[in-house]
Amino acid sequence: MVLVEWQNTKFQFMVGAFVSICLLVLGLLLNQPIVCLLPIPLCILILSVKDIRIPFYLLVFSLPLSLNLQDKAHINLDFPDVPLMLLLTALFIFIALINHATISFRKIVSHPIVIIVLLSFAWTAVSVVFSPEPLFSSKYLAKKVWFLIPFLFLPILLFRQTKIIVRSAQIIVGILSIIAVIILVRFSALGFRFEDVHDPIQPFFMNHVMYGSMLSCIVPICFGALLLSRKLSMQWMIAIACLAVLLIATYFSYSRAAWMGVVFGACIYVCVRWKLAHIAMLSFMGLVLAGVLWMSTNNKYLEFKPQFEKTIMHESIMDHLLATIQGTDISSAERYYRWIAAIRMCNDHPLTGVGPNNFYDYYKSYTITSFRTWVSRNPEKSTTHNYFLFMLVEQGYPAMILYAILIFFIFWFGQKTYHRLQDRQHKIIVMSVLCMIAALFINNFFSELLEADKIGSLFYMGLAVLVVMDFSSREIPIVD
Repeated sequence: MVLVEWQNTKFQFMVGAFVSICLLVLGLLLNQPIVCLLPIPLCILILSVKDIRIPFYLLVFSLPLSLNLQDKAHINLDFPDVPLMLLLTALFIFIALINHATISFRKIVSHPIVIIVLLSFAWTAVSVVFSPEPLFSSKYLAKKVWFLIPFLFLPILLFRQTKIIVRSAQIIVGILSIIAVIILVRFSALGFRFEDVHDPIQPFFMNHVMYGSMLSCIVPICFGALLLSRKLSMQWMIAIACLAVLLIATYFSYSRAAWMGVVFGACIYVCVRWKLAHIAMLSFMGLVLAGVLWMSTNNKYLEFKPQFEKTIMHESIMDHLLATIQGTDISSAERYYRWIAAIRMCNDHPLTGVGPNNFYDYYKSYTITSFRTWVSRNPEKSTTHNYFLFMLVEQGYPAMILYAILIFFIFWFGQKTYHRLQDRQHKIIVMSVLCMIAALFINNFFSELLEADKIGSLFYMGLAVLVVMDFSSREIPIVD
């Protein structure tokens, strides 16, 4: 474990206690409660320097619980996860400098998955430079830094100990299960009505899509925990209960992408066992590309324009599903509207896109009026509802291609690692992560969730697990 060990713990404790008392007295004298509370983050900081696992576990714990402060404090900040992400970013840089002689960063950054992630980050920087609003786009780049470090690079060091992977999974499964029970109880009071799905999930999730996405991604992790538990043990029974709660909650999230994600995760389980996962992903992307080319031929997509008067938000889930098949539900119709605009935009900005964070300001002039719906005003300023197109529009073809390559390499390397490993626990962990990423991929295909803390964190921690397990299966040490 790469940690900073203090030479004189007693002395450090005395200094911390003295500073805390001074802050407490100062706050009382000035009648400032905020100053009185400063010893709390100070203690967290001291403990964090001593053992970086503490803030990491706090971050994992906070992911399902985090909420945006925009409505309450008029600050566009996810709390408490973003402050913890910033803290871990700073601590990682500090620890990397202290332990640079023992950590083999060359091996870490030479792993194919990490290389693709870094290339994607580098291209994001290029797209920021050529963005019409570089200052605004640079916020996206800055957020990417404190996203990658605490969720990818730090876990690569921490996850060398399997117990940290297991404990992190236990934390997030446990907390999300508790939240799901609370939401289900609230929702039951409303009769589980489809039109009332939004209110019970507040304030934990922005919308039912985010809620369903996180549930469907954690289902495979919970199933893995069940396989790792001794049958009929307390841990096994807890895993059974959590899995049941998560599956029920996924159904009542009324998110079609979440349902598809669970099914697709199960399909990837079979494909990995048969060594077909990489082929399955290539086939999926090939079918999507063929569909896009077919729809583009002679403007065939114009034949599928929605009927404005029939495109509505349905009040029951059965009506919603039937409308999905018929192409008359509002969310599907609005997706067509955004997707067509995104594809038309890429013709004018093929290489570097319109710049990160700039889709909303540019897309409306590229839309087609006949595909407009009554929700096309888009007051929430949402984007493309497809991550491939999101990359294409804002960062150009290179970004979209790098994302496609990353997805392929995840399942190719993950599958190879799974079959190379001999340890049963490690095999179950790798399989659970691959199924989680498969569910996430489907959810992300209909949204742009990698930029959201609750979902993007799972993706990058999953990558960290695969990188560590790959090194472990080939007996390559990354720390001397």
